[in-house]
Amino acid sequence: MSTIHVLKNTETEAVLKVYSTLNGETIDIDLDTWLTKDTQVYVPGAVDSPETDGHFGEYTGSHVFITGIWWGLKKDKQLDVTRLIDNTDPANPVLHGHYYLINGGQYEFDHHGFADRVYAHSPIRLIFDGPGHCILKLRKIGWEPKIETAQFGIYDDVTQVGS
Repeated sequence: MSTIHVLKNTETEAVLKVYSTLNGETIDIDLDTWLTKDTQVYVPGAVDSPETDGHFGEYTGSHVFITGIWWGLKKDKQLDVTRLIDNTDPANPVLHGHYYLINGGQYEFDHHGFADRVYAHSPIRLIFDGPGHCILKLRKIGWEPKIETAQFGIYDDVTQVGS
């Protein structure tokens, strides 16, 4: 059985703890479902490049950079952290493999001045081949503030967040 805990979710950062107790499990983290706060609106977007041609892609819409990964796995187990590029055929999804992790460890990209921005507009897929956990620190970019369109009094401004 898997569980996703949202440890932190602000306008610009999210921290998720994901764990599995089964021998073999795939867990998808959809950006819209897991990372959109009540005060935000998810904005569908795209990237102008496949990012395999030697330059950074320019993103539009909501996307996340991976800025840290912490993991712990049972003996001889592995965790794959990937991006789900295309899931039109669920039997044969197109994945971009990022990390193949064993035992326990951490990557703190933020401390070293960079982030993993490859396929940042795509959902994150965690593939556990046994029991373990993973904590992901994510930098959120491109979400819009949610505007409250209801007017409850004469002083409400329906064009401003929280007024």
